[in-house]
Amino acid sequence: MLWAVFPIFAQLFYTSGSYVQNFLADTAFPKGRAGALIIARLPCFIISMLLMYAVFGRIVLVLPLVTALGFIAAGVINVFGSVFCFKALQEGDAADVIIFGQLSPLISLGLGVMVLGEKITTAQGLGFLFIMAAIAVVVTGSTTKKERTNPNFKVIRLTLISAFFSILSDIVFVYFARDILADTTLYAQSFFFFSLGSAVTVLVLFICLGKWRKAIRSVFVKSKNRNRNWLCLVADNLSFLLGELLFKYGLLIVPVVAMMTVVSKVTNLFASFFFTVFLGKIFPKFIHGKRLTKAILVRYLISSIFIVAGIMIMN
Repeated sequence: MLWAVFPIFAQLFYTSGSYVQNFLADTAFPKGRAGALIIARLPCFIISMLLMYAVFGRIVLVLPLVTALGFIAAGVINVFGSVFCFKALQEGDAADVIIFGQLSPLISLGLGVMVLGEKITTAQGLGFLFIMAAIAVVVTGSTTKKERTNPNFKVIRLTLISAFFSILSDIVFVYFARDILADTTLYAQSFFFFSLGSAVTVLVLFICLGKWRKAIRSVFVKSKNRNRNWLCLVADNLSFLLGELLFKYGLLIVPVVAMMTVVSKVTNLFASFFFTVFLGKIFPKFIHGKRLTKAILVRYLISSIFIVAGIMIMN
């Protein structure tokens, strides 16, 4: 279960960065232009490449062309997943994004079996179901009856497309990694070319989407709060970089890709809960307040039992 450490800590960094992103989207970006934050991730991808090259040297470039292109493709696909995620959030009804975004482990399981030929043991499958049950307990209890009975189908479609692209990126990454010995050299090489694919895609978006360029300029150049915005951008990029470093290494050693996804999703739910409850009063602008009721505590307690049981069974 050593692999589980990586998606857990990766998601903690992803979650902390998402709060900074939400703050920028709510306070700095024009309405409907928060997707431009994807372009603002360009420094992160460039730093990732420079970091791998600085630590490992020219060996990061020594890969068969097809394998290198595979990792580049994984980076391209991952950015497209982020684009659809932002579109879903901009359409409203975050409840639908939360609920249907939790289907990622099932998509991951399906693609893993079909593309990678992964086989799930009985213990792994049962543990997987227990953790999925934990997710269901939290998510269904976190939305109102109206939100569950009146879904926004456009948001649902965008959410599922986003989940599909994000998981497909992981599957492609693992597909091209599994033909090579998983060591630190492969980790550096795969991460370098993954970041290259992401950086090129973001650069193309920057060139092609004039509205997003204007949004970036208005937030980080013309805004009277540009110093604050730059500070938030640095925090977001750093959190995202640390999350990516951990998650990608986990993908190289995980026995089944779907396990990475399900652990990551449940960690996201719990991390979001604790960020909201314990930091909401200190940083109200970063975190939307959430009333801590007995029902919420019970849901998370039940969910915790399912998670512990699932991990013990898988182990």
